[in-house]
Amino acid sequence: MKEHQVKIIVPVTGADEETILKEAASISETVADCVEWRFDLAKELYSIDITSKPGESYVDEASANLLKVLKELAGTLEGKKLLFTIRTKCQGGEFPDNPEVYERLVSDAVKSGDIGLVDLEDTVAADSFSRILELAKKNGVITIASYHNFSYTPDVDEIINKFMILRSSGADILKTAFMPVNPKDVAAVLYATAKFKEEDKGQHEMITMSMGDLGRISRVSGAVFGSDYTFATVGETSAPGQMPIETVLEMMEVL
Repeated sequence: MKEHQVKIIVPVTGADEETILKEAASISETVADCVEWRFDLAKELYSIDITSKPGESYVDEASANLLKVLKELAGTLEGKKLLFTIRTKCQGGEFPDNPEVYERLVSDAVKSGDIGLVDLEDTVAADSFSRILELAKKNGVITIASYHNFSYTPDVDEIINKFMILRSSGADILKTAFMPVNPKDVAAVLYATAKFKEEDKGQHEMITMSMGDLGRISRVSGAVFGSDYTFATVGETSAPGQMPIETVLEMMEVL
């Protein structure tokens, strides 16, 4: 049986351009396969709230900053795939829940030519999601349909149903993250991942995890249960339960 290879994603979480580029330089020296830029955490690069409109000067300025830093990141991280993510507050991030500005900035990143992957939250309205998806396909950008639940973990059938909803979006990669309250929750995520992976017959790559300290095992067991990517850190974490890249590599090697 062919060994299932898990790719490692490391987040860039800096608030300003200097910190972002320093983090990227450190990550460039690691074996990380992919680097996620969390634009929502780059608070010094945008001044946007829920009332902002896509054509306003503040949004134009945020877009210009975004494109400038993306270009620099692409140069610093040559040889690694760059994932662009704006995590909104309704999905556990820092960006205002402003659908129109979200679409404008994500679309600008997709058209930049500097990213290989883009994260699309499943809370994005269907018409907006479809427009970004089509734009990504035209620009050769891989799409990730993502869902985060920081409150609880549903049962196996509900987790699998969420996978099916994400698959129906048309995205290339399906991502879910659930917060466990007991060990059974962690096992549910792992089992649901393995079951859906078999049913999907390898048509979609997956990123699945159980968050927090309790769920850490899920971040290193992808080769066994079917998650194709895992998140690790070089410096600051971007989600509860993330571990340093050296630790993740050691544990995956043991498993």
